[in-house]
Amino acid sequence: MSESEHRMIEILRILAKQEKPTGSKLIADELKEKGFDLGERAVRYHMQILDEKGYTEKKGYSGRIITDLGRAKLEKGL
Repeated sequence: MSESEHRMIEILRILAKQEKPTGSKLIADELKEKGFDLGERAVRYHMQILDEKGYTEKKGYSGRIITDLGRAKLEKGL
């Protein structure tokens, strides 16, 4: 698994634990706690890719949620 894929799996993992749409700042903070050095801009970039693949869905300015397809990818990715 590439470093980029590993980051995206971690983002999906964080979103799966949330009960409401989550923004890039919270995700970047959580990733820092896990040892990833990723800023908000980089998180937004990765989340845009996840949106395009159908793994996440943008909910206005509130942030993103994980989709059923994203949950399936998370289980496969682990």
